[in-house]
Amino acid sequence: MTKQKTPAPINNLIDQSYKLSYFSEDLSKYVENQLKSTQTDFKISKTLNKWFKKNILHIEMFESFCPECFSKFVNKNGVQERTLYFYDKGALETEIQSYKCKKCGKKFNTDISEIVEENSNFTHDFKNKSLELMGLFFGSVRNIAYKVKKDTGVDISHQTIENWILEYENPNNNFKTSYSGYYIFDVEWTKIKGVWNYRFTLFDSKQNIIVGDEIYSKENSKNIKEFLEKNTMNHNKISITTDLDEKYKPIIEELEFKHQWCLFHALKNFNKTIKKYIKENELNDDEIDKIHEEKLELFSLFESKSFKKARNKLNEILNKINDYSKVIKSIICNSLMPYFKTFFAFLEDENIERTSNKIENAFQKTFPKSVKKLMKIKRGVMSRINIRIEINSQKKLFDI
Repeated sequence: MTKQKTPAPINNLIDQSYKLSYFSEDLSKYVENQLKSTQTDFKISKTLNKWFKKNILHIEMFESFCPECFSKFVNKNGVQERTLYFYDKGALETEIQSYKCKKCGKKFNTDISEIVEENSNFTHDFKNKSLELMGLFFGSVRNIAYKVKKDTGVDISHQTIENWILEYENPNNNFKTSYSGYYIFDVEWTKIKGVWNYRFTLFDSKQNIIVGDEIYSKENSKNIKEFLEKNTMNHNKISITTDLDEKYKPIIEELEFKHQWCLFHALKNFNKTIKKYIKENELNDDEIDKIHEEKLELFSLFESKSFKKARNKLNEILNKINDYSKVIKSIICNSLMPYFKTFFAFLEDENIERTSNKIENAFQKTFPKSVKKLMKIKRGVMSRINIRIEINSQKKLFDI
């Protein structure tokens, strides 16, 4: 039988030399696993080479060059020892490769800024996962510190985590050069050091993103106008949907938006007025039934298919206004008639949001009421909100 020579798989060689592992099955499997590990690291970092030797993490440059003269003629020049904290690996003794340039003589260390900040031993991964815990569960920083220690074995102070929260900068992934022009505006109350403050939020109802988000110490017309003007400047201006707060209407119309009142709040307010009237007056069953029938007729206005049909139906009601009970007549004359366009703007433009439900959901996801008592400063509130917004953005990406 003629023997055939098996050529080494040159195309798969990482360098120009032949490797013993290609001719030994056991050694080949070991090298294959090592290569997988190296390839994984390469995907994580295109500039750093990392491996373990005797439980010590060694980090060096993939392609070493002098940061001073950019020469590639450099020699290794010892290591810098440092303890780094990783969330999934805990505390790791680390050797960071040092170099010396042959050309200019400069001594320098491997730049590991993509792993950890210069004056910190906690890696970006450790910090980000700690912040993620806060964003996901909205627990106190003390509870987060306990959870981190349980996961990693690293004892970290709650104040360190609070400092990371305060340092957090909004990456503003939702920033766009233009918005749809269809907005929802609402204000959420939050206590900071026992004093009520107000979170102003503007939400793009078509793109489903927060356009503006700020904390104000007062909910007055001046602040509301400043906030809306700043966050809609140089963008499309079509409509803003709000709750029934009377302060909003003149400001929104002055800024040349169509104003839509939230129908959920409107119907809820009408129901509240009717229940209060029935409770405060001694009415018999027939009178109560009559009020309920009139209420259903009134509410059917909001089910109209067009603005014209809603107007015609209102005219029919007005023609027999004297036949209605006192409370229903009051709602029609004092609320519905003067602000008919504000209630039914959505019938003139189907893109106008008829309720503020979307922004209420955004509030619940980014800053639920259960955590308001924990706040001490405005920056702490906004940092927590921004962390939560970023987590929700990442969830949306995974859901695509």
